[in-house]
Amino acid sequence: MKNKIIISITIFLIFIIPCAAYSTHTENPLDKKITELEKQLANVSGKEKIDLLKRLAGITYTGAPKKCVEYCNQVLDLTKQIHYPKGKAMALIYLSYAISVLGDWETPFEYSKEALAIFEKQDDKIGIGKALITIGYLYTRVGYYNIALDYYLKSLNLLEKTGKKKLLFFPYMSLGNLYYNLEDYQEALKYYKKAEEAVKGLKNDSRIPQILHNIGLCYHRMGNHHKALAYFRESLGLFEKIGKEYWIAAALSNIGAAYGNLNSPDRALTYLLQSLRLREKIGDKVGLFYTLYYIGDTYMRLKDYPRVSLYYDRAFKIAKKLDDKNNLERIYKAYSNLYAAIGDFEKAFENYKMYSQIREILFNQQKSKQIAELQVQFETEKKAKEIEILRKDNKIQQITSYALIAGFVLVSIILILLFKKYLYLLAFWKKQKYIGQYRLIDTIGSGGVGTVYRAHAVRNKNQLAAVKVLREELMEDENSRERFKHEGTIIEKLSHPNIVNVYERGEYKGKLYIAMEYLRGKTLAQKIKEVGRIDLKECFAVMMQVTDALTLIHSKNIVHRDLKPANIMLMDNNKNESSTVVKLLDFGVALM
Repeated sequence: MKNKIIISITIFLIFIIPCAAYSTHTENPLDKKITELEKQLANVSGKEKIDLLKRLAGITYTGAPKKCVEYCNQVLDLTKQIHYPKGKAMALIYLSYAISVLGDWETPFEYSKEALAIFEKQDDKIGIGKALITIGYLYTRVGYYNIALDYYLKSLNLLEKTGKKKLLFFPYMSLGNLYYNLEDYQEALKYYKKAEEAVKGLKNDSRIPQILHNIGLCYHRMGNHHKALAYFRESLGLFEKIGKEYWIAAALSNIGAAYGNLNSPDRALTYLLQSLRLREKIGDKVGLFYTLYYIGDTYMRLKDYPRVSLYYDRAFKIAKKLDDKNNLERIYKAYSNLYAAIGDFEKAFENYKMYSQIREILFNQQKSKQIAELQVQFETEKKAKEIEILRKDNKIQQITSYALIAGFVLVSIILILLFKKYLYLLAFWKKQKYIGQYRLIDTIGSGGVGTVYRAHAVRNKNQLAAVKVLREELMEDENSRERFKHEGTIIEKLSHPNIVNVYERGEYKGKLYIAMEYLRGKTLAQKIKEVGRIDLKECFAVMMQVTDALTLIHSKNIVHRDLKPANIMLMDNNKNESSTVVKLLDFGVALM
C-alpha cells in the first residue's frame, strides 16, 4: 500500500507540476502587446497605420498566423489607396511566412518574389536582403537546399555591405538552418554561434531564444541529449517571457523528444502533450503533425499500440490534407513499423510499399525541379555575362570620346587604322566558320546526336576547345534539343580531374552547342585496337581513375549509362610519359 502511494505521488509530480508551472502564465505578454497595438490602430491613418499593422504582422506570423494574414491583407488594401511600396513589400514577406505556417507552400513563393521585385525597384538593400532570405527559407522547407544556399549567400553579401551587424543575424541563422537540414550539425553550430555574436548585447530580443533553441537541436541530433535539454529549457524560459507561443510549442516538443531519447517516456509525454495543446490553439498544422508523430513514437517505446495508432492516425490526416509527401513518407514508414510490432505483417508490407512509392516520387520530383532550376540559373548567368560585356564596351566608348576631345587628329588616325583592321577582319570573318565565340578549325568526330569540332576561342587564340554541335537534322526535334541541353547540364555539375570540363554552352543562330576542353590523345578503344592486350599496370591505372570519376558521378545521383572504351580518353602526358591520365566523355544518355 505504501509503495502504491509513493508511485502515485511520483506520477503526480511528473505530470501535474510541469503542467501547473506552464499554466501559471495566465497573461501572455505577446497577447498583451497585440491588444495595446490594436488599440492604437483606431487613432492613426495612412503610412502610420500601415507601419503599425506591419508591427502586428511581424509579431504574429508564427504564433498567430491567421491574425497575421488579416493584418497583411489590411496593409495591402491600404497600399492600393496610398503609394507606400516598402509597406506593401514587408506585408508580402510576413504573408509568405504566415501562409507557409498554415501549410501552403506554393503561394508564398509568389508573394516573396513580388516583395523582392518591389525592394529592387526601390534599391532598398535591407529589404532586398530580407526578401532573399524569405525565398531561401521557402526553398529550404521544400528541400531544394542548393537553390536556398544561393539566396542566403546573396543576402549575406548584401547585408554585410550595410555595416549593420545585427542584420547579419538573419542570413547567419538561415545558413545554420540550412546546414542543420543537410545534417551537417558542426557547420550549423558555427553559423548559429555567428548569429548569437551578431545580436550580442541586445536585451529581451526574441532572436536570442531562437538561437539557443537551434543550438539545442544540433546537440540533440549529435546525440548529446543532456546538453540539448539544457538549451531547450533555457530557450523555453525566454520564449515564455516574451509570449512567443509558436516557439514555446516548438521548445516543449523538443524537450519531450530529448526526454524520449534519454529513456524517460513519461516525462517526454508531459511536454509533448503541452506542445500539442498549444499547437492546436495557434493552428500550426505543420508543427502539429510533428508533435502527434513524436507522441506516437513515444507510445511506441511504451508498447502502447492502441495509442500509437490513435496519434499516427491524426498525424496521417494532417499530412493527407496538406498533401505533404515528405510527411506522408514518414508516417507510412511509422505505420509499417507499428504493424510489424503487432504481428500484422500484411499491413506492415502494404504500408512499406506506400512509403517506397512516395519516396520514389519525391526523389524524381526533386531531381526534375533541380534540373529545371539549374537551366534557369544558367540562362540568367549567361545574360548577366552578356550585360557585363556590353558595360565594358560602353566604357571603351567613353574612353574613346575623351580621347577625341584630347586630340582629334590622333583619334582620326586611329579610326582610319581601326577601319582598315575592321575591313580586314570582316573579309577574314566571312571566310571562317564560327559558333558563339569559337572559330571552328576542323572536325574531330561525329555521332548520332552531334558533330565535334576542334576550335579556337576568339578572345584567346591560344585556347583550344572541343565544340560539340547538335546535328542540323535534329535542330527542330524538341526531344533531341532537350537531351542535348540535359547533357550540358549534367557535365556542368561535375568537377573532377578525370571528367571532361565544360567551358560554356548555349545557342548560336539556332544551333545548340557545348564547348569543352580539347583533349589530346586517343580513346581506350583506339589503343586496344592498335596494341591488343594492354599492360596490367596501365590497366590498373586507367580503371582506378575511371572508378574515381564514377564515385563522384554516383554521389551526385547520376548514372552515365554509356560507359565503354570509346568514351574513355587516354591523354597525352608530356610531364610524365609513364603515367596515363584518363578523361571520361559523352554524357549524352546519362540519367539523373
